[in-house]
Amino acid sequence: MKRSILIDVEPQMSSVALLEDGRLIEFHIEYKESNRLTGNIYKGRVDNVLQGLASAFVHIGLGRNGFLNVGETLDDRADLRDLAPSALQQKAGDYVMVQVTKEEVGQKGARLTSSISLPGRYVVYLPHIDFVGISNKITDPARRDMLLKLLKKHKPAGGGLIARTVCIDAKKSDILAEIKRMQALFDKIQKAYDEADGVCLLHSEADLVYRSVRDMLGGDIENIICNDAPTVARLKSLLKELESDFHHKVQYYESEYDIWDVFGVSDEIDKLLERKVSLPSGGSLVIDRTEALTAIDVNTGSFSAGSDREETVYFTNKEAAKEIARQLRLRNIGGIIVVDFIDMVNEAHKAAVVEVLRNEVVRDRIKTRVQDMTQLGLVEMTRKKVGKELSTKLLEPCSHCKGVSSVPNGDYVSRKLKAAVKRLFAENDFQNAVVTVHANVIDRIFSGRYFASMCQNEWKNKRIYLVPDAHIKPSAFVLTGNNEISLSLPPTARLLY
Repeated sequence: MKRSILIDVEPQMSSVALLEDGRLIEFHIEYKESNRLTGNIYKGRVDNVLQGLASAFVHIGLGRNGFLNVGETLDDRADLRDLAPSALQQKAGDYVMVQVTKEEVGQKGARLTSSISLPGRYVVYLPHIDFVGISNKITDPARRDMLLKLLKKHKPAGGGLIARTVCIDAKKSDILAEIKRMQALFDKIQKAYDEADGVCLLHSEADLVYRSVRDMLGGDIENIICNDAPTVARLKSLLKELESDFHHKVQYYESEYDIWDVFGVSDEIDKLLERKVSLPSGGSLVIDRTEALTAIDVNTGSFSAGSDREETVYFTNKEAAKEIARQLRLRNIGGIIVVDFIDMVNEAHKAAVVEVLRNEVVRDRIKTRVQDMTQLGLVEMTRKKVGKELSTKLLEPCSHCKGVSSVPNGDYVSRKLKAAVKRLFAENDFQNAVVTVHANVIDRIFSGRYFASMCQNEWKNKRIYLVPDAHIKPSAFVLTGNNEISLSLPPTARLLY
């Protein structure tokens, strides 16, 4: 099994893809203009305590107050919740150190915890909770025992440590060095809290590239490919500090073709924005998101394994179970998930399908629980919400149907257009490119400066014209190339840089 980390750095966004044998299994994107809240630590002010709900609303400097529930922690373990500091120890007007566990959604403010958690590559440091834990994915008894003794011996007084999965084969010296770094980091945060006069941000989680490499990196990673030279240098420097053996695997991608296109990522992302997911056999999944939960319906479609209906359904359901686990990771779907599998009669088949699903979600870095199948063929799941779903980053409400449906946003369309122009110039000796596209996308191209660097360097002798068309879909564009010195263009056409 070959695994690669693919990093794309653009003027307005960065994305990280995890490929397994060339197939996309994780994808994350982050806009540089957006403020990611999850993991941030604030000095907040308690505005209101709700005794009946055992909760408090805390002002952390955002438009909406954050919601702090008693016992809310960054970990789902019941024993950690019992040890967590209580929000009700505070009263209105008091200041408290809090950390964001869930992003703002709609009219709901961010979810907060008073149990601070600092994730590193090898351990999670819990400065306020006296606890030692080992990742459930480390199953070797001898290794678990060794790690347990190591963490108990070196954990700070009154604090706690959780060994992450990568500790399966980590060196003791690397683990201990990180523990010291984590302690020094929290000492810096605590000092900032003590010296701050009021509400303020104390610590912000690292950017997407750092977080992804930190969490994805393992012995099975063959290479880390990035299209941005400064990011490559930064990663190599970082990996020399964390894991000297890995910095040699960082490679700079330099090509006329777009990195998404070369590795087949672009087509996969397009599929992630659709409700329907096709299965190799001819069956399909239909994924619908509601405010309360995500519903996934499994259909046989055109597939038929023969005259035995039970065998056909059983095969399709097993295939669907594997793809469902992959889609949850790719789309970053969290919360309650209900899967409507195709009805089966054989009880052994029902149990086997659930077992396939459980085995697949074990590979997910996000905590996921799978319940037994009901008599109606339904399987209930929960997946911890971490960050925003992919669709919220790449889609926006459709202006023509008053928000009932969604369309790819201007940033995503601009990113796809840039890849198409690269391909056009790489495969043809054109001096000009004419793009017919929706006016809103043109505005986003200029404001986001998506083409600025290319136009000033690789394309400085070429001309790209943008022609607005109100009749073209916001998600579409028409691209043509030619070598004419004088082009016949409408007066609304704009020269790109």
